[in-house]
Amino acid sequence: MSTLLVQIDDQTLPLSKCVWVEYRPCGCPCGVMNADWGDDMVYATEEQARREMYPLKRERDKSIKQGFALKLLTFTNYRDTVDITLRCETCSPQPEASDGR
Repeated sequence: MSTLLVQIDDQTLPLSKCVWVEYRPCGCPCGVMNADWGDDMVYATEEQARREMYPLKRERDKSIKQGFALKLLTFTNYRDTVDITLRCETCSPQPEASDGR
């Protein structure tokens, strides 16, 4: 793990205790990744995290244009407040019930 420190909400802590959470334009979380996988795999900035999530520039540009956002959270905050399995009607509309016709 790296020795990088970050400040989140007036709290200074090791980057190794943080995760990047990706949010859809509607605000639903849709992805998460560790911010620190070791000295050679550290994602300290939003740009670094986005490059890891979207290796191709056109994918990164598309995600930004569509309104996807990344936010650095402490792992504790992520665990306590984010439900990555949450599906809202905007993100995953339920199929209409078939009437058998």
